Amino acid sequence: MGMGTRLRLRASGGTDPVSQALVALFGAPQVEPMLISERLLGRVPVHRLQETLDGLRERHGELRGVRRRRDLHLLVFTGGGSELVWARLDEDGRLVSFVTGPGALTARHATATVPAPSRPAEGAVPPAPVAAPVAAPAVVAPVPAAVVADTPTPVVPPAVVTTPKPAAPLVAKSAAAVSLQRTVLAYSGATAAELTFPWITGSGTGWLLILAQTPAFAWYVLRTAPTHALPPWFRLLAPAPIVVTLLALARVLGVGLPWGMPGLPEIGLCVGVVGLTAWTRHRARPVPGAPTAHPLLLRSPLRDGTFVFTEAGGPATNRHADASLQPGGDRALRYAADLVQLGDGPQWRGRRALGLAPASNERYAVFGHPVHCPVDGVILAAVDGLPDHAPQVASANHPDGNHVRIGTDRGVIVLSGLREGSVLPRRGQHVAAGTPLACVGNSADALEPSLRVRAENSVGLALPFRIEECPGTPCRGRRFTVED
Repeated sequence: MGMGTRLRLRASGGTDPVSQALVALFGAPQVEPMLISERLLGRVPVHRLQETLDGLRERHGELRGVRRRRDLHLLVFTGGGSELVWARLDEDGRLVSFVTGPGALTARHATATVPAPSRPAEGAVPPAPVAAPVAAPAVVAPVPAAVVADTPTPVVPPAVVTTPKPAAPLVAKSAAAVSLQRTVLAYSGATAAELTFPWITGSGTGWLLILAQTPAFAWYVLRTAPTHALPPWFRLLAPAPIVVTLLALARVLGVGLPWGMPGLPEIGLCVGVVGLTAWTRHRARPVPGAPTAHPLLLRSPLRDGTFVFTEAGGPATNRHADASLQPGGDRALRYAADLVQLGDGPQWRGRRALGLAPASNERYAVFGHPVHCPVDGVILAAVDGLPDHAPQVASANHPDGNHVRIGTDRGVIVLSGLREGSVLPRRGQHVAAGTPLACVGNSADALEPSLRVRAENSVGLALPFRIEECPGTPCRGRRFTVED
């Protein structure tokens, strides 16, 4: 980066010293230790800071400028991406703390919980002048989120920061489990209604309309319902209305129902189900990419078992694709997919977990399952040290959690949500397809243990991919079996 560019970047930060420090840090090709306080260097070595900065440049391009957003700063890159940063300086103008990504909002909120010093009453002795300076720097101790991802030991927040109540995670977990239960009950109730309609219709043409919409209903249930969370027999309920409606033909012929104009309930049911299914089918297709973006062919990173996509396809069946289409969404997640394992044996009986929404990671079949390299490539980043959170409690601070980035000649493969302490490769290591990399954990922003797979190009745009052992494109509910 030339001197002229460095000067223009500095000018974009104005006279704000934090902006100037961020420009000097992110705008230089190498981390300058003089910009970092000894306190931060004692927790995070220079080479780990360099890896973090290199990862941001590879994802977004070179730094174009820094904009201040109240007590936060926005790093703007040439590739069109941006990153929020929360940063603080010490008395010498060196960075004592900075947090990038979604963790910047959390760090800002943490500083707001520090109680302001109370005013002394009249005649009271004012507090010692050293009390305020000690409390203020203690708040800026957090290590950046992107750096903590590479640091095995997370930093404990200062005592003056208000910690969340222990009961909060339990509330979130219960809410997620209750939501899943309500979803299952809703699909079960809709199936029960479908089984009833053929026996109460008042005309033969109404029976025909009911029969016409049953295949659409079966497709909708199999594609959108959380079938991976239920026993295998639940999948048999989706086509059950087709069989029951055909059996109801005996009633239509036996009673001699008229074949005139059908009733409004039958018309409304047929139009509603077919219309909803058609809209969902259209929205379930993967978002079209560039004409030259041919899908990458990957070997399955999970082997020796049966696996199912829980998030894959278009925005109707993939929360990652839906989020990428929102304003400010991460376009690298457009084709991301989540994989879980269906357990084998009398204990699991083809289920992905022992229960509907168990509260322990160990009760999920995929937790701890080995992850293998899906391609030949070079390890660009290997992040470990983030804890596995409890099921049904997503981690917003580190969306990828422990993860591995593999560089190939066609793009970058990212495997996210790995188990803490299981990541084996190191940055710069050459790996071959099939090489063990880590184990599946629950360190990403998923609600339960799963492996997230995505592909992106050098500027952070998503690339479509396919799994060699799985027929067709990835879509929610699609299952495949891989031998060891």
